Amino acid sequence: MAIIYCTQKFETVVGKSRIVKSDKCSPLGNWNANVFTVSRKNCVILMNDVSYYSVLLIDFKKIDLMNFHEVFAERFFKQLENDEISFPSKFTDKITKELQPIFLTTNNNRKVLGAIQDATLDMKRYITEDYSDNIDDIDVDELNSNINEKILSVLGKKKRGYGYPNDAMQDLLNKFCK
Repeated sequence: MAIIYCTQKFETVVGKSRIVKSDKCSPLGNWNANVFTVSRKNCVILMNDVSYYSVLLIDFKKIDLMNFHEVFAERFFKQLENDEISFPSKFTDKITKELQPIFLTTNNNRKVLGAIQDATLDMKRYITEDYSDNIDDIDVDELNSNINEKILSVLGKKKRGYGYPNDAMQDLLNKFCK
């Protein structure tokens, strides 16, 4: 089960009735979700709190909450493929099961919330500059790859070290698939 911590904005989209209490944790790490608007359409960014790997859902509607698990899993696997992050195919079902969401209220992890805010601002800038706010023409894979290839100081193996979300997600999947 994937714990998805919701920002206050995303909590309004999800609805209070879907927010539950849980103490479970996934071996793939927890996720944090935020919603932002581009061209009057909702976009959701989900960021892993271990690898800071993000997945973007464009033109997200409340109806997508009914099959959020499938939407999230499909987008996650497509993004992994685009970013050339590999894992043994026999683990696909196990990973899909780990992506089954449980929505919780925000966890107040300032590092992750700051990284989500930075990624949100970067995505808005990419969309505005590269696509002139035309959300229908967006190459979601390319846009998301730009964010996942950004070097982050929070991923360093040692103090003041740096790392990439793509590499961190590959390491996380390698550990999970052992």
